[in-house]
Formats: sequence, C-alpha cells, structure tokens
Amino acid sequence: MKLKTFFLHFIIIILPTISFGQIAITSVSEIAKIKTGTTFFAMKDPASPKAAAYVEAIKKNWTFSKVECIKYTDVEKNIAPNNSFVTISASMTNSNSTMGNTETHIYLELWTTNGNYTYDQKKRKHFNQADKISLATIELFGDFTAQNYPSSLYKMDYDASGHLENWSVGIVGNYIQQLTILLNKGEIRETKAPFYNKDEFKRVASETLFIPDYVMTKFSKNADDESKKFETKEIFDGYNLTYKLLSLEELNDKILNNPTPFCYLLFIKTITEKFITVTNSKTGEIIYSEYSGSPSNFKSSDLKELQKAIQKK
Repeated sequence: MKLKTFFLHFIIIILPTISFGQIAITSVSEIAKIKTGTTFFAMKDPASPKAAAYVEAIKKNWTFSKVECIKYTDVEKNIAPNNSFVTISASMTNSNSTMGNTETHIYLELWTTNGNYTYDQKKRKHFNQADKISLATIELFGDFTAQNYPSSLYKMDYDASGHLENWSVGIVGNYIQQLTILLNKGEIRETKAPFYNKDEFKRVASETLFIPDYVMTKFSKNADDESKKFETKEIFDGYNLTYKLLSLEELNDKILNNPTPFCYLLFIKTITEKFITVTNSKTGEIIYSEYSGSPSNFKSSDLKELQKAIQKK
C-alpha cells in the first residue's frame, strides 16, 4: 500500500459515537515530552503558493516547540518519541439513529505517538492507529462537500478551497495561539465545557463585535445549496450590542492587518452539535465559548445568550 493511500485511511477513521469540544485538550501526560521535540504541521504541499501564508502563520504563532511544515506523505518518516503532528483529521462516527447512518466530524488535531513505531523505508511497516495519542482537537465547520466527502480535503491545498467555514490564515493563527496557551497551562479542557473570560467582556460590550456573514446562511444537511439566507431581523432582533457583518475574507484581512485588538464571533456547526465562540484577534484567546447539543443553524437565541452572559458579568 502506497504511503499516500495509507495516510488517507489514517486521517479518516471509523469510530463509535464521540464528541470533541470546539477546542479540547484531551491528554496532558505527553505535553512535557513533545515540548522538547518538533511539531510537524502536515499538509498537501507546504511549498504551494496557496499554503505560503498559512506556513508563515504557523511558524509565527506556534511557540510551544520547534515547528516544521511537511507534506502528508512525510509524516511517517518523521515519527519519533518526542515529535508531534498537527493534521486535519476526520472521524466517521456511528449515528444513534435506527437508520445506522454515519456522521462526520472534521477537526484540526495535535497528536503524538507512544514510541512503539520506528520508520523503516525498506520494510515499509506502516504506523498503527493504536500507537497514536491524541492531545488536542479543534472542531472545524465543513460544508456539504467536506462533510460528505472528507477525503477530498486531503487532496486540497491548505486553504481547503473554501470548504471549511471557520478557516483562514488569521483564524488559524488565532487557533494556534489559543492552543499554545492551553498547552502551557497543562490542564484538561472538557469537550463540552462552556468558557467565559469575564475580564474581556467589557471589550465585547463597549466595542464592535465582528461577525462573519456565513452565520446568515441556512445550511442544509442534505443539499449543497448555500443560497438561502436569513433576514437580518431574524438573527439580530433583540441583540442590542454593536456588531458588524463581514465576509470571511474581510474578517481575515482585519485579523492580519489591524494592529488594534478586536473581538470576533465564530459559529461552528457539526452534524450533532454547534459552538459559538468569541475571540480576541490579537492574542487568539477565547473570550466566550458556548456549546449546544442541537445542531441547528445560527439563531437569534445564540446572540441573546451571549448578550445575557456579558450583561451578567
């Protein structure tokens, strides 16, 4: 089996029903070990022009250990006891429904190994999934194509060709900052735990909250049609704080080029759940994170819950 085919099966695995938090620290026992090694961010081709800005953001913001960007096909040869990897992964989970359908979770995953695997080019022994230790996951919001054909992400450049909603150079940079903060704390972060940084709520209350306009989309589980939109009143009626809708491109540009910190909201939806987060654009710190087991579209109630939390500070 060719390495490319192997890795495709490696990142897309069949699991029983499992839930990842939007950002979860799932293991802390290996943190000290991987800090002494190298963390490899794997992608189709780090030399691709479309990957260049992402590679720059990764090298700038990953301060936890030494860092390199490599091709997916070079993962196995870099497996060593103190090394770790960040990959876009997907799990095909068994549905609880009587129809027996599968559900897809797509996530950015930090993982290492238990030390049992040694790369040998001649023997061509492939890495076993059982030897993998997952340390952290960041839930990603895939569109219809990504959800139904997750293997297609493996064939795309690191920009995911627009098939991930909460994905851009600026957002990924902020995710890496936040992940580094959590790893340095060395604490387990529960999968569904809400989070409120009340010290930052004053900023959200007094300044403009920037919101990507994909929250206005009526996403459908069974159709690749994102043309239907909510009316502004349907979403923002009753939300009395200042906000501004931006395209994902505009938000990305603002994160990268605005030296003044601001807050922005992200909406992450999976087949079985959704997350609402508010992030500091400068530090990457999450100010607000709320989980719902109801995988609905973005609703006015999501903003009202945010407003309620801020006003109770």
